[in-house]
Amino acid sequence: MADLAAPNSTPHRPRKGGRKAGPLAEKQRHVVSVRLTDAEHERLTREAERYQLSQGEVLRSVWRKQNTATKLQAPPTPEEARQLAQLAGMAANLNQLTKLAHLGQDQRTGATTVLGQMHHLLKRLTGEAS
Repeated sequence: MADLAAPNSTPHRPRKGGRKAGPLAEKQRHVVSVRLTDAEHERLTREAERYQLSQGEVLRSVWRKQNTATKLQAPPTPEEARQLAQLAGMAANLNQLTKLAHLGQDQRTGATTVLGQMHHLLKRLTGEAS
Protein backbone atom coordinates (compact mmCIF):
# COMPACT_ATOMS: atom_id res chain seq x y z
CA MET A 1 0.00 0.00 0.00
CA ALA A 2 1.07 3.50 -0.59
CA ASP A 3 2.17 5.79 2.23
CA LEU A 4 -0.61 8.35 2.82
CA ALA A 5 1.64 10.97 4.46
CA ALA A 6 2.85 13.87 2.37
CA PRO A 7 6.45 13.40 1.25
CA ASN A 8 7.85 16.50 3.03
CA SER A 9 5.79 16.30 6.26
CA THR A 10 7.26 15.71 9.70
CA PRO A 11 6.17 12.76 11.82
CA HIS A 12 2.95 13.31 13.79
CA ARG A 13 3.45 14.69 17.30
CA PRO A 14 0.51 15.09 19.63
CA ARG A 15 -0.25 18.74 20.26
CA LYS A 16 -0.14 20.06 23.77
CA GLY A 17 -3.47 21.70 24.42
CA GLY A 18 -5.19 23.38 27.30
CA ARG A 19 -4.34 26.14 29.66
CA LYS A 20 -0.77 26.54 30.84
CA ALA A 21 -0.17 25.52 34.43
CA GLY A 22 -0.15 28.34 36.97
CA PRO A 23 2.12 28.69 40.00
CA LEU A 24 2.06 25.62 42.22
CA ALA A 25 1.30 27.74 45.31
CA GLU A 26 -2.04 28.80 43.83
CA LYS A 27 -3.17 25.31 42.88
CA GLN A 28 -6.13 24.07 44.90
CA ARG A 29 -4.83 20.72 46.08
CA HIS A 30 -6.70 20.22 49.36
CA VAL A 31 -10.25 18.96 49.84
CA VAL A 32 -12.35 19.75 52.91
CA SER A 33 -15.62 17.98 53.61
CA VAL A 34 -18.45 19.86 55.27
CA ARG A 35 -21.72 18.40 56.42
CA LEU A 36 -24.76 20.60 55.83
CA THR A 37 -28.41 20.36 56.78
CA ASP A 38 -30.94 20.19 53.97
CA ALA A 39 -31.77 23.88 54.47
CA GLU A 40 -28.09 24.90 54.44
CA HIS A 41 -27.46 22.87 51.29
CA GLU A 42 -30.46 24.42 49.54
CA ARG A 43 -29.24 27.90 50.47
CA LEU A 44 -25.73 27.15 49.22
CA THR A 45 -27.13 25.76 45.97
CA ARG A 46 -29.33 28.85 45.47
CA GLU A 47 -26.39 31.19 46.13
CA ALA A 48 -24.18 29.28 43.71
CA GLU A 49 -26.83 29.41 40.99
CA ARG A 50 -27.59 33.08 41.66
CA TYR A 51 -23.97 34.14 41.19
CA GLN A 52 -23.17 31.44 38.64
CA LEU A 53 -20.37 30.05 40.80
CA SER A 54 -19.54 26.61 42.10
CA GLN A 55 -20.51 25.83 45.68
CA GLY A 56 -16.83 25.81 46.64
CA GLU A 57 -16.31 29.26 45.13
CA VAL A 58 -19.27 30.60 47.12
CA LEU A 59 -17.89 29.19 50.38
CA ARG A 60 -14.36 30.46 49.67
CA SER A 61 -15.62 33.96 48.84
CA VAL A 62 -17.57 34.16 52.11
CA TRP A 63 -14.66 32.76 54.13
CA ARG A 64 -12.16 35.22 52.62
CA LYS A 65 -14.35 38.19 53.54
CA GLN A 66 -14.72 37.12 57.18
CA ASN A 67 -12.27 38.05 59.89
CA THR A 68 -12.24 34.58 61.43
CA ALA A 69 -10.30 35.62 64.52
CA THR A 70 -13.10 37.96 65.60
CA LYS A 71 -15.86 35.47 64.79
CA LEU A 72 -14.51 32.41 66.57
CA GLN A 73 -13.99 32.18 70.29
CA ALA A 74 -10.62 30.85 71.38
CA PRO A 75 -10.73 27.78 73.63
CA PRO A 76 -10.26 28.50 77.33
CA THR A 77 -6.80 28.31 78.81
CA PRO A 78 -6.22 25.54 81.40
CA GLU A 79 -6.58 28.14 84.17
CA GLU A 80 -9.86 29.45 82.70
CA ALA A 81 -11.14 25.89 82.31
CA ARG A 82 -10.34 25.21 85.98
CA GLN A 83 -12.12 28.40 87.03
CA LEU A 84 -15.16 27.58 84.90
CA ALA A 85 -15.35 24.10 86.46
CA GLN A 86 -15.10 25.71 89.89
CA LEU A 87 -17.89 28.12 88.95
CA ALA A 88 -20.07 25.24 87.77
CA GLY A 89 -19.51 23.47 91.10
CA MET A 90 -20.50 26.60 92.99
CA ALA A 91 -23.62 26.93 90.85
CA ALA A 92 -24.55 23.34 91.75
CA ASN A 93 -24.06 24.19 95.45
CA LEU A 94 -26.27 27.25 95.05
CA ASN A 95 -28.98 25.13 93.41
CA GLN A 96 -28.85 22.69 96.34
CA LEU A 97 -29.12 25.56 98.82
CA THR A 98 -32.06 27.00 96.89
CA LYS A 99 -33.80 23.63 96.94
CA LEU A 100 -33.31 23.36 100.71
CA ALA A 101 -34.61 26.92 101.16
CA HIS A 102 -37.77 25.98 99.26
CA LEU A 103 -38.24 23.11 101.69
CA GLY A 104 -38.32 25.63 104.51
CA GLN A 105 -34.80 25.21 105.87
CA ASP A 106 -32.71 28.30 106.60
CA GLN A 107 -29.65 28.34 104.31
CA ARG A 108 -28.74 32.02 104.40
CA THR A 109 -25.17 31.46 105.66
CA GLY A 110 -24.38 28.80 103.04
CA ALA A 111 -25.99 30.85 100.27
CA THR A 112 -24.09 33.98 101.27
CA THR A 113 -20.78 32.08 101.27
CA VAL A 114 -21.39 30.49 97.86
CA LEU A 115 -22.57 33.78 96.35
CA GLY A 116 -19.46 35.55 97.66
CA GLN A 117 -17.20 32.88 96.17
CA MET A 118 -19.04 33.07 92.84
CA HIS A 119 -18.78 36.86 92.77
CA HIS A 120 -15.04 36.72 93.47
CA LEU A 121 -14.47 34.08 90.77
CA LEU A 122 -16.58 35.92 88.20
CA LYS A 123 -14.52 39.06 88.80
CA ARG A 124 -11.33 37.05 88.18
CA LEU A 125 -12.77 35.52 85.01
CA THR A 126 -13.75 38.89 83.58
CA GLY A 127 -10.35 40.37 84.41
CA GLU A 128 -11.47 42.63 87.24
CA ALA A 129 -8.86 42.25 89.96
CA SER A 130 -10.27 42.57 93.45
